[in-house]
Amino acid sequence: MNDPRNRLLPILRRDERLLWVGQPDPRVRFTRADAFLVPFSVLWGGFAIVWEAIAITSVRQPLFIIWGIPFVLVGLYFIFGRFIFKKRRKLATIYAVTNSRAIVYSGERSIADSPIVGAPTKVDRSRDGRHVSVSFGYQGLAGLLGMYQNTGMDFFGLGMGQTVTFFDVDDVDGLMGALDQARV
Repeated sequence: MNDPRNRLLPILRRDERLLWVGQPDPRVRFTRADAFLVPFSVLWGGFAIVWEAIAITSVRQPLFIIWGIPFVLVGLYFIFGRFIFKKRRKLATIYAVTNSRAIVYSGERSIADSPIVGAPTKVDRSRDGRHVSVSFGYQGLAGLLGMYQNTGMDFFGLGMGQTVTFFDVDDVDGLMGALDQARV
């Protein structure tokens, strides 16, 4: 019952057939956005921890101590938590290509899809060529808000600018072959 195909069958439309099913590779941790996010998170977290340490040891004012706690928690999420969240989400996500659409299934409560034919497709290969990420649909100006996708900080985009995207797929040939087949 844990087969990804079985979880997708109930959401298929009439006359729709699966061409490819896969999942993101949970071993891929970093994205291009991490070139900014990692240094920023260390600065944020470091400042918040130093603030809290000073507030506890020197100032000893309850307001200063309480004020710093949310900043420390956010800093810890920036530094560590987002990677844990991202890995758990990847383990629960299933990608599918059918003869008419691309589907991202993250449980019964989160299903996104995009038509394959007629929609622009953006393919990004990793530097080593072992992984591919594919975005479906128009990004436009709202694409700037989608820059947090696949970083564990997706909530910053508030759902705006986020396109249907398959991230960090290691079955490059299978996915690309299914996309070619769906477009015919």
